[in-house]
Amino acid sequence: MSSLPTPLILIGPMAAGKSHLGHHFAKRYGLDFVDADHVIEAQHGPIPALFTAHGQQHFREIEAGVVTGLLADARYRNAVISLGGGAPMTPAVQDLLAGHTVIYLEVDEATVRPRITGNKTRPMLQPDPERRWREILDERRETYERLATIRLDGTGRRRVGSLVHQLHRALTELRRDATA
Repeated sequence: MSSLPTPLILIGPMAAGKSHLGHHFAKRYGLDFVDADHVIEAQHGPIPALFTAHGQQHFREIEAGVVTGLLADARYRNAVISLGGGAPMTPAVQDLLAGHTVIYLEVDEATVRPRITGNKTRPMLQPDPERRWREILDERRETYERLATIRLDGTGRRRVGSLVHQLHRALTELRRDATA
């Protein structure tokens, strides 16, 4: 994987499984893994509390700063980085992603329903998680698609090992196309 343009950046909607996939892919191929939301929480506290205390705009500014830091940090040059679902909606983050390998993990409502039904911890999904998830994806889908170098089908009950293999195959094709 070292000849691949890293870092690899995972984007997609909330509850898509970006962190789960990123962790397994990184472990399988000897890369580092970092979840931007975990970095935000380590530096600023729980995300729901940030939303409640300061609002979405303030959170997006923090998030953009964290993404900027991760992409500038030499420790993460050979890493898989998972971004929160809304991070790519910020123009500054969109600019940062240009020139990087961006993987859009595509999922549908049926795939995420078990992960979000009754969820009270994701501020953006309240008060009706399933309806809000659909609305948010409808708002964001075009941006995810536009930013993606690779679109990875994560719908249905695919096992993470299958997604890891599918992503590796797509990256191998991308590398082959780049050298052709």
